[in-house]
Amino acid sequence: MEASAERPRPSWPQAHWKLLLGLGLVLSLGLAASFVYGVFFLIRNSDAAKLAIATSESNPMLIERLGQPMKTGWLVTGSVQVSTESGHAELTIPISGPKGAGTVYAEASKHAGLWHLDLLQYGSDKSNERLDLLPDTKPVPASQ
Repeated sequence: MEASAERPRPSWPQAHWKLLLGLGLVLSLGLAASFVYGVFFLIRNSDAAKLAIATSESNPMLIERLGQPMKTGWLVTGSVQVSTESGHAELTIPISGPKGAGTVYAEASKHAGLWHLDLLQYGSDKSNERLDLLPDTKPVPASQ
């Protein structure tokens, strides 16, 4: 009588390795996408970005150029460094309206807990021209 040589059954992970590999890949891509989205979300919702967006959207020259309503793209990029009372931000903000689209460039600093825009410019996608969006806050010399 001949003994039949049976192969042992593979374990569940061994039998379903392709499924596990696919799930691991999907999970890894999901975590990476969540991380990237989280970074963009934090930058876009920073106080510096909110100040730059609000100031841009209320600027009469930009309203004339882009029309209303204006929409801010979700892909706000740059850097925001903040401590409790101070900070610095450099942002690139996509913006569009019915008449066109472009990018708002902002630099802001935080002193004594308050954000202040140091630079706010709009650049069209079609031109290298920059439109200064900050109100002229330079003191006017007194006449003598």
